[in-house]
Amino acid sequence: MATYTDALRGYAYKVHKRDNFKCRYCGVDGLQSFDVWLTLTLDHLLPKDHPNCNNQECMVTACHFCNTADNRYFDKAEQYDLQFDNLTPDQLVEQRRGHVEKTRHEYRVFWETQVRAKAE
Repeated sequence: MATYTDALRGYAYKVHKRDNFKCRYCGVDGLQSFDVWLTLTLDHLLPKDHPNCNNQECMVTACHFCNTADNRYFDKAEQYDLQFDNLTPDQLVEQRRGHVEKTRHEYRVFWETQVRAKAE
């Protein structure tokens, strides 16, 4: 097998494969569509200054939107009352999921009222 340096075929591939090529937040499935697979990213569950930040167990598959849905997530750790220590990767995903879902909902409302409504 060739050596790839990009995320999808290289360094993130193991994590994507472990997660069955599905976004851990919204469940979009990269096995079902090439176009969806192209949107998959590697999401760090811990802030950059955390000692386990780059541990692959503390990274998950996320579609581009879910990964960037709350870009200031780590900066708002105190405001959100987030914990990073002594949590499993699944608990870290669940801790973030509500913030991602809230942002997705806000975008959906915008899309329905501003984008789709203009097409009708």
